[in-house]
Amino acid sequence: MATRRRRHRGTAMDNVQLNTLVPQEDKDFFFSVADRMGVSTGEAMERLISHLREETAPDGLPTWFDRSELPEALPIAKAS
Repeated sequence: MATRRRRHRGTAMDNVQLNTLVPQEDKDFFFSVADRMGVSTGEAMERLISHLREETAPDGLPTWFDRSELPEALPIAKAS
């Protein structure tokens, strides 16, 4: 396990908390990745989000996301 470095003082002052529920094995994996990166889980998440932003298509979805998984739009009722 790598030694995690601490953020510079004051660099996370405006950050907000992000909570989500995931399977235990996913949490363990993410913490392991952060450990290997030598950063906190918060900083690892920031880097993951930054990378995801770079892979976002004009429709606001990641380029690798299968758009066929999206629910089809419901028909809009015509005004009478």
